[in-house]
Amino acid sequence: MLPQPRADDPVGHGYTAFQVVRLAVWAARECHWVNGMAMTDRAETAWEAITEHLRLVDRRPEETELVAIGWKAMKAQHYQDLKTHGLGGKDKALVSRAFVRYWTSASFPAHSHEDLVVDRLALAQIWIALTPAHRLVLSALAEHQDRRRAEQAVNMDSEAFTRALRRARRAFFALWHEGETPSRMWGYDRPGARHQNVMYLVRLRKQRALKRKAADTVSRRGHRAPRDLGVSDRELLARCESGATYAALAREFGVSGELIKGRVNKARVDRENSFPVGE
Repeated sequence: MLPQPRADDPVGHGYTAFQVVRLAVWAARECHWVNGMAMTDRAETAWEAITEHLRLVDRRPEETELVAIGWKAMKAQHYQDLKTHGLGGKDKALVSRAFVRYWTSASFPAHSHEDLVVDRLALAQIWIALTPAHRLVLSALAEHQDRRRAEQAVNMDSEAFTRALRRARRAFFALWHEGETPSRMWGYDRPGARHQNVMYLVRLRKQRALKRKAADTVSRRGHRAPRDLGVSDRELLARCESGATYAALAREFGVSGELIKGRVNKARVDRENSFPVGE
């Protein structure tokens, strides 16, 4: 699915070109929820995402993390392909209304502005019918294109703004559907330019981490240090391979069996990574 690298050059954090190709191909083969995507496209998408991730992170990621990065990239690309072809929603065979509306208008002998005129008139009529409080939060969000700046503009805290925005949206949808059952709330309070693929989010997290490091701050969501059992993960693996069960080791160290299983699996993966590719 991917061309063989000419040389086993280092990519990042101890991973080589051959290892990255192997992980990308494995991720493509195991990603069964993007069946409409060609296998070669899957592998290339995963390879690009994994390579970029290795260039951005500070610490050495596990193989499972790299595979997950490849899966996320394939999923994002798959949804983008569906959107391009006018498919979306829970029923992937259902053509989106926006797609039909665009191509129906484009296929006419002469372009019609009817839909645009109707939407603008409906918006003007609904806007007048809304209460001043509803118009205030909706206009603030539309103007600033950011929840935090909109909250500051109307002098509200986050909870109060969220409640007011929810009520305003419900009132808007009720008037838009004119007595019919309003559609459910969906979408994001972010400008369209920020709707990017998963690698954009990876780069964004990287930039935020660098800013926190420069400001000498610690993230509130930092991971807790692993629990010290008094023995290494490698020793736990050796005892399991000698016949000890997860339950027996859990009782001995006073922890859960899942914790023991996780430590043993980690030690097994580390041992496999310590061997050169191909052995």
